[in-house]
Amino acid sequence: MEGIAFATPLLSPRPPLAPRALIGIIAPATNITVQPEMEALRPPGVCNQHARIANPEQAIMSDRDTLAVREAMLAGLQAAVDSLLPCRPDHLVLGVMAEQFAGGGAAGEALLQGLRARSGVGVSDWSSAMLAALAALGIAPGGRVAVLTPFMPVGDQGVRRFLEGAGYVVSGIIGLRAPSACDIARISPERQIEALRALAATEPDAILQAGTNMPFAALAPEAERWLGRPVLAANPVTYWHGLRALGIRDPLPGAGRIGLLG
Repeated sequence: MEGIAFATPLLSPRPPLAPRALIGIIAPATNITVQPEMEALRPPGVCNQHARIANPEQAIMSDRDTLAVREAMLAGLQAAVDSLLPCRPDHLVLGVMAEQFAGGGAAGEALLQGLRARSGVGVSDWSSAMLAALAALGIAPGGRVAVLTPFMPVGDQGVRRFLEGAGYVVSGIIGLRAPSACDIARISPERQIEALRALAATEPDAILQAGTNMPFAALAPEAERWLGRPVLAANPVTYWHGLRALGIRDPLPGAGRIGLLG
C-alpha cells in the first residue's frame, strides 16, 4: 500500500540472525570438516558464513605435490576473502593453516597482515589460535608440545619451524601423509588414536593437531581424558580464538579444556 506510515524502523541495529557476531569462515574446496566442526560450536546469536578456496583435488604423494597444492590455494585465498566481504563479517576465521600457504614464520604473518588490511577486520588462524590456547592453558614458551598432522614432511616442517620459532620444544611430530587433500577427511580415528598414544609417550605438555580437514574435534576431548593432558584440535581452537577476539566468552564444551577458558 503506497503512502502507509510505519511506526517501526526498517533496519535493525544488527542482523536478526547475527545479533552478537557474524563470522566469515574460509576453507578449501576439498575441505568437508571445517564447516560442521565449527558450526557445532556456534553459540546463540552468532552466525557463520562460509567461503571456499578453489583448490584442486589431486594426488599428494611427495613434498613437491604438497607445494603445488599450496600454490593453488594461495592463488584462491584472496578471491575467497573478497566473496565474504559484501556480507560485512565482524571477524574472519581461516579454516586452513597459514603454514600451508606461505611456509610459516614471517611469510605466514605477512599473509595474515595482508588479509587484515584487505578485510578491515580481525583474522584468526591456526598459528595465532594455538599460541593463544597454549598461553591460556599456562603452557609458556619453553614448554613441550607434540603435533599430529595429516601432512607430508614438508608440511610438518612448516609446523615445526613455527612452533620452535615461538619458543616451544617440539617433543614429537607425526605426519600421517594423506594421499590427497580430500583424503585428509578420511583418516581413520583408529590411526589417529594410535598416533596420539605414540606422541603422548614423548611426554609433551600438550598435543596439537594440525590440518583442518582431518576430523578431530570429537576425538580431542576424549583423548584429553585418557592421555591426561591438553589435546588441542585445529578447528575448535581456531573458532574459539575468533569468538574470544570478539569478546564472546560462552563456554564451548565440545572444544575440550580450552573451550571452558575465556
